[in-house]
Amino acid sequence: MRKLTRLFVTFVVLLILLSTLAGTALAARPKPRAKWAVMVYISGDNNLEDYVVKDIELELAPTGSSADVQVVALADRGPGYDTSYGDWQTTKLFHVTQGMTAAPENAIADWGERNMGDPQTLIDFVTWTKSNYPADHYALYFWGHGWNWHPGYVMEDDTDADALDMEDVKAALPAIGFIDVVGFDACNMASIEVQLLWHGYATALVHSQEYINWDGIEYDVVLAQLSANPNMTADEVAIATSQSVTNDRTMSAVAVDSRFDALLTAVDEWSIALNDGLAANRKEYDRAFRITQDFWQAPMDKDLYDMAYEINRLVSDSNVKAESQAVMNAVSAVVLEEHHTNAYPDAHGITIYHISKAREKDEYYTYYLALDFALQTGWDEFLDAYAK
Repeated sequence: MRKLTRLFVTFVVLLILLSTLAGTALAARPKPRAKWAVMVYISGDNNLEDYVVKDIELELAPTGSSADVQVVALADRGPGYDTSYGDWQTTKLFHVTQGMTAAPENAIADWGERNMGDPQTLIDFVTWTKSNYPADHYALYFWGHGWNWHPGYVMEDDTDADALDMEDVKAALPAIGFIDVVGFDACNMASIEVQLLWHGYATALVHSQEYINWDGIEYDVVLAQLSANPNMTADEVAIATSQSVTNDRTMSAVAVDSRFDALLTAVDEWSIALNDGLAANRKEYDRAFRITQDFWQAPMDKDLYDMAYEINRLVSDSNVKAESQAVMNAVSAVVLEEHHTNAYPDAHGITIYHISKAREKDEYYTYYLALDFALQTGWDEFLDAYAK
């Protein structure tokens, strides 16, 4: 009898153990892996709020998510601009499905009042997406206000009186990890300073040298192409994103992986050559910089290729000419797609910061000196010498 009891107890223990192991195996089963996960960081707690719901419903939801392409949006609204769907104003996380509305009950989570200018919000969003919707490739779109590296403009959050400045993004990059395509549905973001920030953390950036109008990136166009061909490469998605923008003055897709190294080197060596030739060529520099393509309300944002072209055209110094041509060649090598309206005939997809007055009178110059671009190239040294 004791033997039978012991056998019975042993049998029960084995059943419990097997059941536990089976449950653990089920719990540890990896989630289905998509080809692409598309993340949209919607900073609408400002005067852009009226377009938050519209872009979710009219651009993200027409295609929505599929097994191959998962679409996630973190959307923040604020008071005073849009009262639809009960005037929700907190930060809501949406797993976007086909035909979904931006009603609060369709959000998979309410994150409360989150500061979209806080790098931790960005980290939490990307980390959550990568954990819950793992994919072979990731695209991250920043939706909101922008002005390249200038502090206080990018992803403005009115409630928290904050913005996602360059040092904020830099602090977040190690935590969020590699992103295949980064797109800026924001104004004036196509600068070499921003591109260097993402160098090594992304394959390609999509952005505008000029302001972005109400349409901006047409997500429905991009998602339709990606859904039809989820095997698109990062370059192809970046190009498709850039080409989707048909109602703005400029747009470009630029490679920021190892291909970007040659451009960084070219600009550094060009800066040294410009500095060396400054005394002999100041008048030619003045004329070149004056006629270089710049952009509305941002005269300090100069087209990099056009600046090198004008220097090359107007200066006779062989070294300066050679280094200018090297910059032009390097720009052409990294620009995957670029288009512009007739208002900007000399736009080529990348801007660079330029000043023509004493640095003490430029409110952003001190901030600029701390940027990686200034630290890694001689461009700031040349600007300093030229502006004196």
